Amino acid sequence: MHKFKTFTAGVAVTLLLAFAPFAHAQSAKDLDTMQTFLDIMTSYFNIIESTYDVSSDAEKAAIMQMQKIKEVYEDKGEKSRVTTVLREVLKQSHSPAIRNAAYIILGDTLKETGQADQAIELLRQGLNENIKATQ
Repeated sequence: MHKFKTFTAGVAVTLLLAFAPFAHAQSAKDLDTMQTFLDIMTSYFNIIESTYDVSSDAEKAAIMQMQKIKEVYEDKGEKSRVTTVLREVLKQSHSPAIRNAAYIILGDTLKETGQADQAIELLRQGLNENIKATQ
């Protein structure tokens, strides 16, 4: 990732130097436009770096994938189907981070689909796991 950032920074500097002779003739509006472009590029590279960080960590990636699975089911109008996936995650995973995220996402989904009592029961189960883990 560092090589990519160095390369892109080099390209940006090269472009700025190539167009620097024309910069003195630019209006304030043109300079604002250039600044906006640079801000957008900085934001873009921050997004790329964040995506890389999440993708490089199995727990973070699993949590993001659970959220995306829920999102896809919601878009299809089948929100309740994500509960099966999340229950499987709870059966298979021993990672506290993944389990906590699954409990939270599953609890929200149960509540949103009119199953508040199951949501409370499930969230209490996750809470009990966390309390036991701290003793």
